[in-house]
Amino acid sequence: KMNRTIVDEKMIYCPLKWRGCGWSDRVSAAVHHLEECVYYPEVCPLGCVSLEGERKGEVIKIERRNILEHVRDSCHLREVLCEYCEGKVKASEMNPHLEDCDEFPLHCPNGCSKEGEEGLRELKRKDIPVHLDNHCPLQKVQCAYWEHGCREEMERRQTDTHEREFFHIHFKLSMTDIKQKQTDSTEQLNAYANRIAILEKQNSDKDLQIASLTKALLSQLPTGRLEWNVKEVKQKIENKDITYSDPFYVGLYKCQCIIYWDFESTDNVGVFIRIMRGDFDEKLHWPIRYRRTLVLINRVNNKDNFVNSRELTNEDLEKYPNSFKRPTEHENNGLGTRSLISNTKLLEEKYYEQDSVALHISVEVLPSL
Repeated sequence: KMNRTIVDEKMIYCPLKWRGCGWSDRVSAAVHHLEECVYYPEVCPLGCVSLEGERKGEVIKIERRNILEHVRDSCHLREVLCEYCEGKVKASEMNPHLEDCDEFPLHCPNGCSKEGEEGLRELKRKDIPVHLDNHCPLQKVQCAYWEHGCREEMERRQTDTHEREFFHIHFKLSMTDIKQKQTDSTEQLNAYANRIAILEKQNSDKDLQIASLTKALLSQLPTGRLEWNVKEVKQKIENKDITYSDPFYVGLYKCQCIIYWDFESTDNVGVFIRIMRGDFDEKLHWPIRYRRTLVLINRVNNKDNFVNSRELTNEDLEKYPNSFKRPTEHENNGLGTRSLISNTKLLEEKYYEQDSVALHISVEVLPSL
C-alpha cells in the first residue's frame, strides 16, 4: 500500500507530450486527463476512412482539438451544398453529382451562341434537351416536308431558306403524296402534276397557274399526319415542360403540335394544334376548319389505343378566331384538349416504354360551313 502511494504521488507528463500536450501531474490524475486531453486521437464522428495511400480504407483518427474543424471543413463524409442546385451532397460525392446535376451550367453541345453575343451559349443541363429539340439554330432537323418525301436534313437556322428555295419541289411532293392517298382522284391529280411540270418549263404565269392548282388541291380536303415518338417523358413531366413537334404539313397548311406535360398544374397532359405561317398562305382558304384526332399508342398490343377526336364547329371559329385565321405572326394560338390523359395513367406500361410515348396526330381539313 505504501508503494502504491509513492507511485500515485509521482509526477508524470502526458503520454501525448510528443504531440504538444504540456500537461504534467500525479500518476493518479493521468486517467482523468486522457479522458479530456485535446491531443488524444478519436475516430471521426461521421465514420470517415482514408481514401488513398497505404492506409486506404482504415478508420481515420483526429486529435480532439481538431475534430470540429475536420467535420466542418475536410471530412469527405460531411454534407455540403451544391452551389448550382443547392442540394445537400457528401463532399466525396460532389464531383459525380456535378456530372448529373440538372442545374449545372454547360455549353450547347452544338456550340451555338446567343444572337448578338460572343462566346458559346450557356445552359442548365436540364434545359439542353428542350433547347436542342426546339431552339438551337445549329441542331440538325428534318425538312418539314419529310413525310411528303423531301429527305433533306439541315441546321434549324437553314430551314426558312430551304423552304423558299425548294418551294416548287415541296409543292410537287405534296401533290404526289396526296395523289397516293386520294386514289379515287388519281387521274385528276396526275393532270395537275403534269401541268406543274409544264409551268416549270415555260416559266410564265406561274403565280396564276399555281393559284389555280392550289384551289384544286384544296378541293381534295387534304389530311396531314404526324407520327411523334416523344422521349425523356418522365423528366419532362417532372419539370412541367412544354414540348414542340417539328412543323408538319396538312396539304399546304403548315402546322405544329404542342404538349403541355402538366397543363395549368392539373397533373394532366394537354395537347394542342396550332397553324403556322407558311409559304402558301396567300393561296389558301381562310379561316381553316378541320377535324383533329389524337391517338396515344398502346405499346403492348397496338390495338387498345387512347383516342381523342374532335371536329371544329362555327362556334369554335367565333370563340377562337385567332386560332383559324391566316397567321400574321410566326404562328397562331393553339387549340386542343387541356386534359388528354393524366400523367399517372400516361406512365402505365401500355403507353409508356423506354421513357417514351408514341403520339399519332391526324388533321383533316373540312369544307367551310
